[in-house]
Amino acid sequence: MTPCSMHPTRAAHWYCPNCDQSFCPDCVIKQEAGSMAGNRLLRSCPKCLAETRWIGTESLIKPFWERLPAIFLYPMKPATLIYMAVLALGALIFWSWIVKFVCWVLLLNYAYVALKKTARGDLRAPGVDEMIAGNIVDVVIPVVKQALLVLVLAGIGMFVAGKLGPAAGILYMLLALFLLPSMIIVLVNTESLISALNPGAFLFLPVKIGRAYFVMFVFLALLAGAPGALLNWFMPYLPVLLGVYLLAFAENYYTVVSYHLMGYVLLQYRETIGYELSADDFKQEKGRRREAPDDPAARESKIIAVLCREGRFAEAAAHVRQWRRSGGEFSAALAEQYFQLLKNSGDKTALREHAPDYLDFAVAAGKKKEALEAFEACREADPDYVPQAPAMFKIGEYMAEAGRFREALKIFSRLTKTHPDADEVPLSYFRAAQLYNERFMDAERARKIMKTLMKKYPEHTMRSKFQNYLQYLGGA
Repeated sequence: MTPCSMHPTRAAHWYCPNCDQSFCPDCVIKQEAGSMAGNRLLRSCPKCLAETRWIGTESLIKPFWERLPAIFLYPMKPATLIYMAVLALGALIFWSWIVKFVCWVLLLNYAYVALKKTARGDLRAPGVDEMIAGNIVDVVIPVVKQALLVLVLAGIGMFVAGKLGPAAGILYMLLALFLLPSMIIVLVNTESLISALNPGAFLFLPVKIGRAYFVMFVFLALLAGAPGALLNWFMPYLPVLLGVYLLAFAENYYTVVSYHLMGYVLLQYRETIGYELSADDFKQEKGRRREAPDDPAARESKIIAVLCREGRFAEAAAHVRQWRRSGGEFSAALAEQYFQLLKNSGDKTALREHAPDYLDFAVAAGKKKEALEAFEACREADPDYVPQAPAMFKIGEYMAEAGRFREALKIFSRLTKTHPDADEVPLSYFRAAQLYNERFMDAERARKIMKTLMKKYPEHTMRSKFQNYLQYLGGA
């Protein structure tokens, strides 16, 4: 795995040849390339703003032998399981070979689609809308090509056996079975039956990837024999029809797994095979949301992160100030970055100007620790600083949660004086009464506050709750 230069524990997806640094998707700056480029996203280096180059799948995917459990569970998707279960019903219709043939075609087409998706870097099983790809021709042609491939190999085997004897025929068929996965991979890669039958093509893959091809073949052989093994184990205990159905379902399941494995090998060795893949094609099992261009604040935040990482703090702060002077707006992330820069630099004048903005972001995001830190910075710069009522009430709540009860009381008391018409004033009275009663055991003081609250706000929507609490305190 190539690590990200900014986040060493994350895999890098992009490389900047200008800076000789690698970055994860969260670091690169994403911007729309425009209609001339097909509305694709450009990923730029956050340090020099040059366009980056996709590293490829090498640092993103594991070797297939390390993913065998995940490969085996590939069809474990409700839509896929239902699809295979429905097609398995064809095995129960003994009198209609046409139905069985159609089910076989549909299953093989689905497996073929799964192989192609996997080879493109999409490690998710095909959805319902992909189970029948395109029109009937699109469904039939891949299946016909695969069937012709097998028929040609069988025909050659019969010819060899007839000319050189049964032993030579058996040896040929074993060799053909060993090379069949390579032929199918070539067929998917080139979509050409002639290429799949070209020894120069299908011998290339086993030679290039060596022992890994043998590991794949062994696993495919085990998958091919698994349905029969299951049948031998369970058939004596099952009704005949149920046994036939389960065997058909198992064959469908293992076929899809086998094709997914072959697609993964094509993905893993794409450079060796010459299979092209773009960054926007690659999707891991859990999928990913379509990436959108960064907004201006996100772009600025990534640039600031690089400057801070390199210890260029003064330059980072100046960069933010220049950006603000040019009309740029803060985001929560950028506001926090700038706050920390100013705090560490000791620039109290700039900190006093920025802290209220950062406080609003921290409160809106529910970041309690950060909000208290911003409030303390505001108060240190200006002892008479008073935030807006919603933020001030939240500060009081955060202080109470942190065990700073006396400070919380002061905040609630000050809110009632500085913002007498705010919606938060009744709640400030109520919270102050609770703190006096529950934290300072001063029920008398709490009763006085609640009576004042009931007198000032007789029509408040929470009057019944206020009344119940006053009764609990022993008030009238």
